[in-house]
Amino acid sequence: MNLFILKILLVLMTALRAVFPFAAYMNIGYDCLPVSFNIEKVSDIYVSDTSDVCEYPTILRLEHQKNSEDNGRLLASFEKWNDTYPVYESCDDAQSWHFISSVKDELNPNYLNEWMPFLYELPADIGDFEKGTIILAATSIYGSGVTDSTITLYSSDDLGRNFSAFCNVDKAGGIEWGVWEPYLIYEEETGRLFCFYSDDSDPHHSQKLVYKYTTDMIHWSKKKECVACKDVYLRPGMVSVVKMGSGEYFMVYEMVGLDGQPIYCKKSRSLDDWGDVSDYGRKVSAAGKTLGSSPYAVWTPSGGEFGTLIVTAHHHVEGKSKTGTDMFLSFDYGKTFVPVDNPIPYSSDVDRCGYSPSLFVSSDDGAVYYVNNPSHDSGSYKITMAEIVISDK
Repeated sequence: MNLFILKILLVLMTALRAVFPFAAYMNIGYDCLPVSFNIEKVSDIYVSDTSDVCEYPTILRLEHQKNSEDNGRLLASFEKWNDTYPVYESCDDAQSWHFISSVKDELNPNYLNEWMPFLYELPADIGDFEKGTIILAATSIYGSGVTDSTITLYSSDDLGRNFSAFCNVDKAGGIEWGVWEPYLIYEEETGRLFCFYSDDSDPHHSQKLVYKYTTDMIHWSKKKECVACKDVYLRPGMVSVVKMGSGEYFMVYEMVGLDGQPIYCKKSRSLDDWGDVSDYGRKVSAAGKTLGSSPYAVWTPSGGEFGTLIVTAHHHVEGKSKTGTDMFLSFDYGKTFVPVDNPIPYSSDVDRCGYSPSLFVSSDDGAVYYVNNPSHDSGSYKITMAEIVISDK
């Protein structure tokens, strides 16, 4: 199916959804896409044998190591309630996984490792940190009442076997006054590493999206806003940013305070300029469906002239899904999206399932690694990965 016919079909699906209840579930089949979309494998990274929640999974495929034989290893981490951040490794392209380390905050005395880990591999030397250094960014909290919070960075130069906390990007208060959900991205043109995150500390905004950048990994710029709504009660959060083949950066985030926490997006030619920060951006929609809460976006050059942009999230605000939530694909740099079934189905009836899924695109072979947290047995969770290969038809 070519892109023109697909866009006509999306218009028809949108019209049907407005009239017929059954159309709320309608999706485009993998075989009907203008690209080849194949789920190569699905594997469990971690399976809980208790009711403890595991969520916020993050995944990384190493590709900047000095020893070329180490490239291709997969690392994954996640938020495990009441524990440190566990790190798992696969050396056989996700056929099997094993635990290799726990990441603990030793920089901030009496702070707890609790929330929102994000794995990143430095694509270039930055300051004294060499290309290939593995970074984990996460939020540590102080006390059981969460009276303070900090976004802390940890580094590993031994393939994730050991991590050391080395700096705090920002510190703030506790619940409703803290800093959360870090996301790292490198700007090749300027050699700057950016950290985007959610910020509750401004009394004029219930929450806003901000960023800082660094050229040495230790000293960070002043905080700058990228989404700060005029409505003080709105809470844009859980930001994800990706550079597309057009040269534009595509940002997605949830808008807590609007019904269903819908996902919005913005585009920019620069990581350091997001235009009018009070602009909400544009709601992400596909055939009359919209997603809500904990979004993530990646772009791969695979799959046609403009590559493929992928957006995931936790639930549907409009429309329904047979697989927990749909995955949205775009073949025109985010102008339009196509809904497809989730490669890792889960039950939306289980409280924390599908919360904060994430993706990673391998620059080596174009494979897309998708991680989510479906349920396992009664009242337990697991962290599961799907490897997706997108190519021209």
